[in-house]
Amino acid sequence: MTPTSELHIVLSTCPRDAAKKLAAILLERHLAACVNVVGSVRSLYRWEGRVVDQAEALLVIKTSSERREELFRVLADEHPYTVPEIVALPTDTVLPAYLDWVTRECRDPDHA
Repeated sequence: MTPTSELHIVLSTCPRDAAKKLAAILLERHLAACVNVVGSVRSLYRWEGRVVDQAEALLVIKTSSERREELFRVLADEHPYTVPEIVALPTDTVLPAYLDWVTRECRDPDHA
């Protein structure tokens, strides 16, 4: 295992019917190497003065530190929510081969 902060796990909830489209956009633009779609999570949160209880999907997105900021921009632009949850968690330790794969898959094809 290799200590690193080069790999980021990005979490984002979204309507279930938007999850596949958002994942595809991130993968097509090489902003993510992998997106897990957890098909059903129940989110309870405060929004505009009231508590909302909503079924959503959770995207678990693996990206490189180099592509994280652009991923944030694109995900925020494409997301159907006004204020989407987009949270990046740096990794502490990762299997070197997995980190290499994520780094390769997240290379910007226009700047490779």
